[in-house]
Amino acid sequence: MKHSVVFEPLSHMVDGSRSGLTIHELIGSLGDGPTLGICGVIHGDEVTGAHILLDLFRVLKSVPFRGRLRLLPVANPHGFAAVERFTTIDRVNLNRVFPGATTGTYSEQLAELMTRVFFNKVDVLVDLHSGTDRPTVDYSYIFNDEGLARATGSKILYRPANEGRAYAGTSAVAILDRKVPVTVIELGGGVIDQAPYAARGVEMIINIMRHLKMIDGEVKRRADQIIIKDIKLVRPTQGGFIETAAPPLGERIKGGDILGRIISPYTFEELEVMKNPVADGIMILSHLTRNIIEPGDYAYMVGDLAGVET
Repeated sequence: MKHSVVFEPLSHMVDGSRSGLTIHELIGSLGDGPTLGICGVIHGDEVTGAHILLDLFRVLKSVPFRGRLRLLPVANPHGFAAVERFTTIDRVNLNRVFPGATTGTYSEQLAELMTRVFFNKVDVLVDLHSGTDRPTVDYSYIFNDEGLARATGSKILYRPANEGRAYAGTSAVAILDRKVPVTVIELGGGVIDQAPYAARGVEMIINIMRHLKMIDGEVKRRADQIIIKDIKLVRPTQGGFIETAAPPLGERIKGGDILGRIISPYTFEELEVMKNPVADGIMILSHLTRNIIEPGDYAYMVGDLAGVET
């Protein structure tokens, strides 16, 4: 494997530093093949993707492969440094402004750079997202290539309406316009050890590389995969401690069952009870530990099993 690292500069910052993107290129020893792009940390508080790419790089040192990988471990460096979802320069959601603009806000300029030097130079894209520093998540998206999404090995696959274009400006929409195969993996997060999720993420990428014939071997298939068409996001109206009563991620939950409770850390009273809003659901995002939560934050995501596919 040949490995190179390039820093693609964007701007001089007020503090004298340079902003930009650090991109790795890994060229396999087995000859020609596709260029697989993998990016992480578009949202600065979703750091599991960077864990996955560090561990993947270490694994691939001893795994022969075809083609090349382009890795962007930290797509939002300022948000990553502050552990904040949005770009801290302009408080903009980077994953809503692709393909960006050279004369736009800082986030739009960063998105334009990412589109030009990263997205436009890959044949397949895997975008790694996770829960934030509080909730934990586990599912993958189907956009324009179901086989690619299935190769992630996620139990829960989500096929959004109209290829997810309701969320204008995402990385996936930007790459879809180029008709490049893409999937988004949502994995990990929370105030827990990320090592198990990083290990799973590496296995996901290795299996995707088998699917793309970059690595020899049979693609691992998961017999219990399901495809859902709707996800319900549950947000609290009260803030405090969130204590989860829901089953583990990937398990079913009946309509009306309790997802969790909001408890005041000051008076110790129960402020709110959140319940499953769908008749038959499956857990996708949850808080696995007692966390602090504000009104309107992400509390739970429940997949609707009505009309589920296998």
